This record gives sequence, structure tokens and C-alpha cells, in this order.
Amino acid sequence: MIPAYNEESTVGTVIAEVRRACSGPVEVVVVDDGSDDSTAKTAAAAGGTVLRLPVNLGYGVALRLGFRYAASRQWDHALVLDADGQHIATEIPALLAACHSGADLVLGSRFHPDCPTPYQVSRTRRMAMRLVSRVIRHRRGVALTDPTSGFWAMSRPCVELFSKELPSGYLDNLLGLSIAARAGLAIKEVPVTMAPRQGGQPSATGAALVFHYLRATLAVFIGGRS
Repeated sequence: MIPAYNEESTVGTVIAEVRRACSGPVEVVVVDDGSDDSTAKTAAAAGGTVLRLPVNLGYGVALRLGFRYAASRQWDHALVLDADGQHIATEIPALLAACHSGADLVLGSRFHPDCPTPYQVSRTRRMAMRLVSRVIRHRRGVALTDPTSGFWAMSRPCVELFSKELPSGYLDNLLGLSIAARAGLAIKEVPVTMAPRQGGQPSATGAALVFHYLRATLAVFIGGRS
């Protein structure tokens, strides 16, 4: 499942790399979040199943639509990765292996102690991530090194839970972690490498990004829903 907004330059390559990385049957679903370029057309030409939102409604809405589709199709496992080429498809088997070993939700962590080269982010963003990690550990008892990771693998129970309960705001994947932990699902991280962005633009930067971090962190602290 690949949420995408104006990613025509990269989405076709990402779909091809996902297919090469997966040994068994795989359906690649691109949720086009109201793009005004050729994202949907490029994804379809690459063999992806395209779900289109009529206007740009944001990452969280795109995720929720994707989870509802996956639940309706009764996928045994689901993966989420970005359309910009930052998530490396060859890491997919490692995430799926953790699912097969009993985890319900697996995060690809850029900051895991076993990463050969930790991913570099700004000081402000790193401090925000550490705050989120502490709140999730305090509220849900789950220790995570990269709670904002958008590279996920999950079991069918997790897909069904998110299809019903995942909020729809930006960075509400953080609330998804809280919801999954509260439901008693097993959460695990595996080390991954992240490539430089190959195209597109970040969903939020600067003051807007800080606001979204604070909003999501507060929501996790007061109960896990927004």
C-alpha cells in the first residue's frame, strides 16, 4: 500500500521494486491523494491498483482508505511504504519475517541500534521523535526508536483494527501505534536503511511539522485518539 501525492516521477519505479522484492503473490495498491499530476496514470501503467481521492485530503485519510481496501480484500499481511523512493523495497522480506515470527505490527526503524549508519535528521525533528518515543513508552509500555516511521508491515488483525480506528490526520500513524498497543497487538522494530528522497515534496515542514508532532504527541498522552 503506497499513499501518494504528486509522485509521478517515482511511483512507477517504487511499484516495480516492490514486485521484485516480494517472492509470492502481491497486490500493489496506490492511494492517490488528489494528485494534480500523472501519479494515478503512472501507477496504473506500472501495474498498480489505484484508489483515487477526489481532492488532497492528507496522508492519514489516504492510509485509512488503503487499510479499508486491504481489510475488504482480506489480505493476510499488509505493507505500507512511501511513494518517494526513500523506503528500500529489498528491506520488505525482513519486515515480513518479523510478522511471520509473531509480530502484528512491524516498523522499519532508521534509528535502531543495529543500523550500520543511523539516519540523519535535524536536531529539532530528532528531539520531537524522542519526545514521542518517551510518551508512547510511558502511556503504552512500548519502547520504540523510530515511532514516526512510515515503513510498516502488519498482520490481518492489525489491518482490520486500523481500517476501523485509525484517525485521519497527518502523523496519526503515531496514534495508530498507541491504538495497536492498547488493543494488545505485538509491536516490533527491525533496522532499515532509508535512501534520499527521489522526488516529490515533504508533507509538512518547519512550524507546521512541529505543530503536527505536538498535536499527535498530546493525543497519544491523553488517550490515543484524536
